[in-house]
Amino acid sequence: MKKLILSLLILSLASIVSGSGREVSAQDDAFSPQATMLRVPRDYATIQTAVNAAITGDTIKVAAGVYNENVVISTSGLRLQGSEDAVIDGTGLTGSGIQVIGTAAQPLADVEVSGFEVRGFQRGIVLQLTTGARISGNDVHDNNKSPAPANLDQATGIDLVTAKSSDVSENVVHNNGFAGIQLRVGSTNNVVHDNNIFENGALLTTDMSGRGVLVTGAGTNDNEIRSNKILRNSGRGIMIGRPVGTVPITGNLVLKNKVHENQRCGVCIMGAAQDNVVLKNDATGNNLSGLAPCLTFNLFDDLPVDNIWKKNKGTSNF
Repeated sequence: MKKLILSLLILSLASIVSGSGREVSAQDDAFSPQATMLRVPRDYATIQTAVNAAITGDTIKVAAGVYNENVVISTSGLRLQGSEDAVIDGTGLTGSGIQVIGTAAQPLADVEVSGFEVRGFQRGIVLQLTTGARISGNDVHDNNKSPAPANLDQATGIDLVTAKSSDVSENVVHNNGFAGIQLRVGSTNNVVHDNNIFENGALLTTDMSGRGVLVTGAGTNDNEIRSNKILRNSGRGIMIGRPVGTVPITGNLVLKNKVHENQRCGVCIMGAAQDNVVLKNDATGNNLSGLAPCLTFNLFDDLPVDNIWKKNKGTSNF
C-alpha cells in the first residue's frame, strides 16, 4: 500500500510540473520534483521566457529557427543548447546576443552555451562576472554594431569580462567588427582552444587595428590560448598587452596556434606585459600590411623583451 501511495504521489507531482512546460526527469523523486528539460518553442515561445523559468541544473533545448531577441542568463548551472540551425538574430536590436552575467559578490557559475548561430548584435556572446562557464560549438559572426565612440565592449564575437575558469572551444568566430574573442578586465584561468577565428576587424579595415584574440585589462593573467586557427583578421592575430606604465599582465600561455594571413603581426605582445609564454606557434605569413610598429614581423614584442618565446615559426623583431 505504501508503494502504491508513493507511486500515485510521484505521478501527481509529475503531472503538475509537466503542465507548467517543465519536463520531469525519471531521476527526480517525489520529494524534489525538479525539471531538467525546457523546450523552445514547444513549451516556451521565446528563449528568454524559458531562461526566466529555469532553475539551477536545468537544460534549455532550443529548436531550429530564427529567434530575434536578446538573451540574458543570471541563474547559475543552466545549460542553453541550440539545435542545428538555431539562430539568435540581432536585426533591429542593440546589445548582446547572449549575455551570461553575475555580480562581483556572487559570480554566476557553471553555465553552458552551445550550438547557436549568433549574429547581428553589438557583441555576440558575453561572459561577465562568471566562473566555470562553457562556450562551445557556436557560430558567432557579423556582430558589427558599434555606437560611437568605439570601445572594447563593441562589435566583438565572444567577450570575457571578469570571467574565470571558462572553457571556450570549437566555436567559429568570424567577420565581427572589432575582435573575434576578447579576454579582459581581470579574466583569469580561462582556456580558449580549438576555435576557428577569421576575418574579424570588419569595421577596422582602414587602420587595420582589429584582432583575432585580444588579452588585455588589469589582472587578466594566467589564461591559455591554445590550438586555435587564427586567419585573415584585419589587424593582429593574437595580441597581449596593456598601456605602458600600467601594472603588467602576466602568466598567459599562447601555445600551438596556427596564425596566418593577418594584416598585422601574427602574435604580438605590446605595452605592459611580462612573463607570458609563447610556445610552438606556427605564425608565418602575417603582417601583410607592413605597418609600424610591427612592420613585416610575424612575432613582435615591445623592447625590452620581458616574455618567453620558444620554438615558434615566423620572423621576429627580437
